[in-house]
Amino acid sequence: MPAKSYALEQNGPKRLTVSWKFGWRDTTVSLDGQPVGVIPNQKALMQGQSFALTDGSQINVRLVNRLSGAELEVTRNGQPMPGSASDPQSRLKAAYQITYFIAGLNLLLGVLSLLIKSEFLQTLSYWPVSIAFGLTFLVLGFLIQRRSSVALILAIVIFALDGLLGIYLAIAGGGTPGVGGLLVRVLLLIPMVQGVGAIKALKAKEGESVISPVV
Repeated sequence: MPAKSYALEQNGPKRLTVSWKFGWRDTTVSLDGQPVGVIPNQKALMQGQSFALTDGSQINVRLVNRLSGAELEVTRNGQPMPGSASDPQSRLKAAYQITYFIAGLNLLLGVLSLLIKSEFLQTLSYWPVSIAFGLTFLVLGFLIQRRSSVALILAIVIFALDGLLGIYLAIAGGGTPGVGGLLVRVLLLIPMVQGVGAIKALKAKEGESVISPVV
């Protein structure tokens, strides 16, 4: 049975568990191993269900369908649970991990194209461009990890323009752009775009925490 566990507060122990059966049936919410409530089916889960915890807080569990796939949205008193899919920290992590992945893939292709004389590799990558692209995304990933929205937006723009350039060159050469490659690129771009909002949310929350009330 698939399950995900969450902490009630940032860096705390994972006390809340959400588990479900195939087809999102019998989604069970448990706290410290004790059942809090059950959502019977996918339809009810998509509508969302709230459960009260012993400390008076409200847990809401809802299944949300996005372009990137089904996402389990878990909130406590209206705020995303730490480590949940909608948690800004989780979305920021996904954004910089994808940026590092793009960097690593391009660096690997660039090095292989340089070391191995293969016609197939040459069609995939022109090594100076791949290595430069990879190093650029490596730096951008480092900055994104440190909550630079400018770096993330730049990474999104470069990656999107690279995809558009690939489509143009394929059409100009009399070919057809690969649907699979385009789909993968879109799926990678979605979490990166979500990361922009996540950085804004984290900075806003950080700003609220340093403002003390005036008595």
